[in-house]
Amino acid sequence: MPSANRRPFYTDFAWAFDLLIDRPVAKACGVMVTWLIERGVRPGAALLDAGCGTGRYSMELSRRGYVVHGIDASPELIAEGKRAAGTRPGSASFSVGNILALPAGGYDAILCRGVLNDFVADSDRNDVFVNFARALRPAGVLILDVREWEATALRKAREPLFRKSVFTEHGKLTFTSATHLDPENHCLLISERHTLDDGQEERSYDHSFVMRCWLRDEVHLHLRARGFTSIDWFGAYDPAVMPGRTDRLVVIGQLPVPSG
Repeated sequence: MPSANRRPFYTDFAWAFDLLIDRPVAKACGVMVTWLIERGVRPGAALLDAGCGTGRYSMELSRRGYVVHGIDASPELIAEGKRAAGTRPGSASFSVGNILALPAGGYDAILCRGVLNDFVADSDRNDVFVNFARALRPAGVLILDVREWEATALRKAREPLFRKSVFTEHGKLTFTSATHLDPENHCLLISERHTLDDGQEERSYDHSFVMRCWLRDEVHLHLRARGFTSIDWFGAYDPAVMPGRTDRLVVIGQLPVPSG
């Protein structure tokens, strides 16, 4: 069994991550590329995928001409990314890394999808924006998405249980996630179970953790405090979807070009 501090989704079942979490990667990356080009970050630029998971977005953005490096805290997810990248053309590379310890001035753009919900402490939520600003070059662009608290709370109150089953080479895998709300702290209390049935034995892996959602004003304050301007807001990686129509906030900010 996995240890209590290691989320099976990111460790023991990293090999099934893409099977359980389906995303319109190509469509979303097409929108990201449009946003980047509009802000002067063109193919050939250096992009960091912060919290890249299995690297699907990294590889698609690389295929579209960007030089992408993906980092994640999970060695197992990074191993999946490296394995997949070895079969695809492009300039995507991967390594285990910490979003709170990024190198200074190394990137023209940073992508951070969903990861910021895992930062619960106020100090970490502040420090991650400090790191983003430090890691970007002048006029660098940050694209991120987070769970917006009010819309997420409404949806999870209505739909607290998620379950999905997939058939894999290891057997039938069923993933179940149950969410309870902590309104005072804008947190989700999540209990997950992976159950793998190989036809001879059924094994279950349980894990519970806390995810803290965001308010739009909170994100805005962090961005402005770190010098980001030209901030745009969406409800998805789709310019037609405005904030409030989903439980997500997709945000784009840009650092200024130094005068003189």
